[in-house]
Amino acid sequence: MELSDYARAIAGRWVWVVVGGAVGVLLAAAVGMHTPATYGARVALYVDAAVISDEQDPSSAAQVRTAVLPSVAELATSSSVLARVASTLELDDSAGALAAGLDVAVEREMSVLHVAATRPTPAEASAVARAVGAEVQRRAVELLPGTDGPQLRVTLVQDAAEPVPTSRPATVLAVLGGVAGAGGAALAAGLAELARPRVRGRGDVARRTAAPVLGLLPAAGPARGRRPRWWRLRSRDLPCREEELARLRWALRCTAGDRDGRRVALVGAASDTAPLAAELAAPGLDVVPVGSPRALPEDGRFDGAVVVADGRVTTVADLEATLGDVQARGIPVTGVVIDGLLSQAGVRAGIRAGMRGDAHWALDGRHGTVGTAVPAAAVRRTSVPADVATTQVVAGLAVAMVGFTRPLPMGLSAGLLAAAALLPVWLPTVRRYRGTTPLLALAVVGLVSGALLAGWYSADHAFAPYEAAARASAVLGAVGGVGVLLWARGVLPVPVLGTAFGLGMLFSGLAEAPTSDNLWKFQLSAPLMVIALALAARAGRPALTLAVLAVLGLVNVTNDARSAFGFCAVAAVLVLWQQRRVTDRPAHRGRRWLALPVIGGLVAGGYWLLTDLMLAGALGAEIQQRTVTQIAQSGSLLLGGRPEWTATWALAHSHPFGFGLGTVPDDQDLLIAKAGIAVTNIPTAAGYVETYMLAGGVHLHSIAADLWASLGPAGVLLGLTAGVLVLLGIADQLGRRQASGLACLLVPTALWGLLFGPMESNVDTLTLALGLLLLARPPRARTAQVAPTGAAASPGPAGAPRRPLVPTSPGAVPAPAGSRSRRGRSMEPGDPPGPEECT
Repeated sequence: MELSDYARAIAGRWVWVVVGGAVGVLLAAAVGMHTPATYGARVALYVDAAVISDEQDPSSAAQVRTAVLPSVAELATSSSVLARVASTLELDDSAGALAAGLDVAVEREMSVLHVAATRPTPAEASAVARAVGAEVQRRAVELLPGTDGPQLRVTLVQDAAEPVPTSRPATVLAVLGGVAGAGGAALAAGLAELARPRVRGRGDVARRTAAPVLGLLPAAGPARGRRPRWWRLRSRDLPCREEELARLRWALRCTAGDRDGRRVALVGAASDTAPLAAELAAPGLDVVPVGSPRALPEDGRFDGAVVVADGRVTTVADLEATLGDVQARGIPVTGVVIDGLLSQAGVRAGIRAGMRGDAHWALDGRHGTVGTAVPAAAVRRTSVPADVATTQVVAGLAVAMVGFTRPLPMGLSAGLLAAAALLPVWLPTVRRYRGTTPLLALAVVGLVSGALLAGWYSADHAFAPYEAAARASAVLGAVGGVGVLLWARGVLPVPVLGTAFGLGMLFSGLAEAPTSDNLWKFQLSAPLMVIALALAARAGRPALTLAVLAVLGLVNVTNDARSAFGFCAVAAVLVLWQQRRVTDRPAHRGRRWLALPVIGGLVAGGYWLLTDLMLAGALGAEIQQRTVTQIAQSGSLLLGGRPEWTATWALAHSHPFGFGLGTVPDDQDLLIAKAGIAVTNIPTAAGYVETYMLAGGVHLHSIAADLWASLGPAGVLLGLTAGVLVLLGIADQLGRRQASGLACLLVPTALWGLLFGPMESNVDTLTLALGLLLLARPPRARTAQVAPTGAAASPGPAGAPRRPLVPTSPGAVPAPAGSRSRRGRSMEPGDPPGPEECT
């Protein structure tokens, strides 16, 4: 389905959109009116060192920001603190109920802790916020006692001010509900058209046959119902059936054959042709209705056949089958007529058509030759049709939304919204690529199993709704984002696609910049590498790509981004290996997979080489010191730098099927993870498990591990399938020597994130790698193009179906080759047909 078809499907089913929006408004307004009002109050606590004897003291400024402050934040929502608050304020709420109304935010750069309390009344909100702040002050100083007094000092810097309403007004909810309802109805309209695509205009015919469209006929019958004045003024530009029938008679006379005594068969494509045949009857033109192509005789008694499609019932499959049957009978196809287009109808008829999605002349009849998706290689710096330009703009915006991974309200993601809105457009595209069906199936099965696991653990584990929504949205957004990228590959060239995706990543990183400890390493490195290599791919020169990788690697290593430096090194080696001298003989398909062991050797060799360089101090004294410390503590740079797998392995033994969506680990799980990570001998590992890995959810610093924790075994299969598809894709491109520098960089980046990167910040590069590297299936044999007698088809781009020479003016009909009107131009709707035009 093209984007223009999607838009026409929504416009044709406008009643669905109106009803969906109205239902959404009513439901959201009802929820808003019946939801009790809530109020919020906030206190701010400044945490700093009271006594410092040396730089390694846990109360030093650096240690406060990185290790102590998260522990104080966990203290604010602990059951012991909240139970005392409930007892002091004489509240009936349990500690869990109070925790649900608390929001704790950490501002590391300022060493400030913000505690916000949400309660039904302003007085309760202020009282709970103050009580939690006071209890945290009292207990935080006990975390690090010293011989000369507490080593921590917690100061109240902002008292609970005047509480503010936190519940959304009913009007805001009504607007959001209306937008959601209308959007859902529009999506349903697109899916309905995708499930049963009907023949609506010239573009639908031109994509499947070279036979021209001879006529676009408004629906027969009188217009019923009183039409408003604005509709009567608008309908002056719409054609009447008599005028279109006159043009059709002229077109049939002007086709190849004798002017007099011409006999034409009207063959219906799931439509009745008898009424139209009676209307077309004229001297010198014998029009015979034929109910089915099988009723056509093979004795040559017809000069040609005209296939009639009804815009209200005829599907694309019906049209293709009818054209094939007519061609099998050996009768030339003169053209196609589209009947039943709604034109000057009353209000009731318009509403009924808006419910059924019938074709409308104003939407479909004037839509000349619908633009198809433009292959990336065909995009040039030339003027393009408006519908193609619109498709490219929408594709670029959708790709940028997929790259923007910062969570939105209610745990949604921009990629999920883009994928859902364009589902009817990209869903047919995924069938053309290998591996997309397993990805979609495993994602759905994984989400179902994740929900079942969450229900299983709900008896003895807490549940975090936002965590569940955010993780499910991330999975659906990633899988749907792959579909969006596959569709965009046929619309945008790779440099534009990569740049748009990189800009989305950049905006996502800049949104987190104020709280970043290392802006380049955590927020800017990945998006700028994607954008730079996407722009370098436009030039197509390996030397430029290598220069860009060298600059990026240098900037990464000077900003403590060791893994990003390794990615640039591996990508540079792959680009160089691709330039090796080979014979002119076409490579055997089996030889393409030789790139897989090459990649494995590069990863292993690069790991040892990078380790030696860091130990030798070639990459800086700070990196050298950190590397020596990690190896001394854990015995391995990989284990010391990524110790999370030890805790994951321990948790997998106690929970082999994962935790499920939104399940919060309990104290026993915390003890198991701490025991597992203790083998790394990292002093701060236990605090890291408590304040990050198992804080309010399961975050195992690995996409594959996070998928296992949230989706169970299906999540593991989903991660493994994604990794295998990435490897197969790059092996195929390297074997054909067509891998860009961007693809060479994305492979190590995506595989590293799959094994050692947090899902929240690394799923974007994995999505982009899958979208650019999935292998296309071999094209199926297309249905033979039916060429009309005496009409030529215009040649298209290489490999593209031939496009017929059809008029683009509204209501125009094709004239014979070489014929001109009296005014020296092609026939237009206003030109009266005459006998001299048929010579």
